[in-house]
Amino acid sequence: MNVTIKNEKNSLVVEMTETKHTLPNMLRVALWEDPTVTLAAYEKKHPLMGNPTLIIKAKDPNKALLNAIKKTETDLKDFEDLFKKAMKKA
Repeated sequence: MNVTIKNEKNSLVVEMTETKHTLPNMLRVALWEDPTVTLAAYEKKHPLMGNPTLIIKAKDPNKALLNAIKKTETDLKDFEDLFKKAMKKA
């Protein structure tokens, strides 16, 4: 995956290639859990073409995004562990 970053004071715009809606949506949800974030959204101009763009406004948007990435990784790992336990019981 490649990213293009537009970094300005209190805002960050990240265009992601080789991804659809899942990753930017998970990051958007995690970003909204950060009290320093005032805007967390993503857009994809066409459902089949183009790249999603994640838009963040925060006191420190770079730090907020890194924290959201870590939280998303943790959530996915927790889900993986729960799924493995459930599969053993099935």
